[in-house]
Amino acid sequence: MLRIRRSGGIVFETVRSIGVMVDQSDPSGPNTPATRAPGLRIGRVRGVPIYLSPLALVFGILIASLAQNWQRNQLPDASDSHILLLAVITAVGYVGSIILHEIGHAVTADRFGLRVRSVTVHGFAGFTEHEKEPQTASRQFVVSFSGPLVNGLLAGVCFGVLQGVSAHTSLGAVLLYLGLLNLGLFVLNLAPGLPLDGGGVVVAAVWGVTRNRVRGLRAGAYGGFVVAAAIVGYTVLRPANSFSNLYMLALAAFVGFGAYQSLRAADLREKLPELRAGRLIRKTLPVESSVPLAEALRAAQEAGATAIAVVDATGNPQMVMNGASVDALPEHRRPWVGIADVSRTIEPTMILDADLAGEELLEHVRRHQAPEYLVVQDGRPVGVLVLVDLVARLNRSAATRMARK
Repeated sequence: MLRIRRSGGIVFETVRSIGVMVDQSDPSGPNTPATRAPGLRIGRVRGVPIYLSPLALVFGILIASLAQNWQRNQLPDASDSHILLLAVITAVGYVGSIILHEIGHAVTADRFGLRVRSVTVHGFAGFTEHEKEPQTASRQFVVSFSGPLVNGLLAGVCFGVLQGVSAHTSLGAVLLYLGLLNLGLFVLNLAPGLPLDGGGVVVAAVWGVTRNRVRGLRAGAYGGFVVAAAIVGYTVLRPANSFSNLYMLALAAFVGFGAYQSLRAADLREKLPELRAGRLIRKTLPVESSVPLAEALRAAQEAGATAIAVVDATGNPQMVMNGASVDALPEHRRPWVGIADVSRTIEPTMILDADLAGEELLEHVRRHQAPEYLVVQDGRPVGVLVLVDLVARLNRSAATRMARK
């Protein structure tokens, strides 16, 4: 149904909003902390773990309750225990349909090299988490359409089998209800607005025509607002049903919020061309490791520098001052603490080329988290990029919250 990327922390929340990979559960990198499993792992498909959250059980119970009334009408002479069994089978089949829907997304995304991380099913919705975005409009269409296509095929199978089975038998009652549910999932998910799969189809169509992904994202987001409004209008005009109306309004709120997030993602994505490591550097003062922190800060202030690099005897940067460590140190102690004591050794992953830009820059930051980075041009150090400055270019409020921590 939906494809999102899990994140943690303000900077990664901001990065996620522009559709860049932010999952922190990657076990392949030493700088990437693991996240808690989103639910019970029920299996793997092509190496991708499939999780079932506790909400799936709650929603399954609701589906079973609705199915009982339906199947009682189909089988008026059946015992209560028999109807309950059929309702449970129907609920399991429905959750299974959503799982297969998400597997459709996952397999398709995997074939396009998008590196799928996990699939999580909540019962009312599913999430396929992959690192990369589809590279072309046509791939965007295929990835988005693959999930609803699975539900369409399942509906077709159910109705096809019903051609030879009476709807007033146990098998027929289950197949008919599952067929209608999958048909509903097919139609609902193709509603033309993000975050639904139909919104992804809109993104692909507009992207393909205009050659502009951001315009596609905006079209999909606006479509989401229209879909949410249509759901609210339908709910108001239909006959009163407290549970059904509540569910529809919750669905409208879900779609509307997803559309807002998608519109925000489009706004942030427009800023990507401005993101270039060489343009984000702070003026940097080189100092030797023996210099006291207070003296280094005084010299930096006189030079108008807001970053400090600790250099060796030949002038090559070895460490970068950690601003958070300096802020945490009481001012009266600064004359007695060396600059090296509040600096971080420059690892190879903390060195950025000045021309590194856009999604490549954000991906590097995601995979190699650090508060400061040394920026080089043609192998020569040119300054320090502070992470909060990068975040500020995307979201000033997020940068403010990050600076307060």
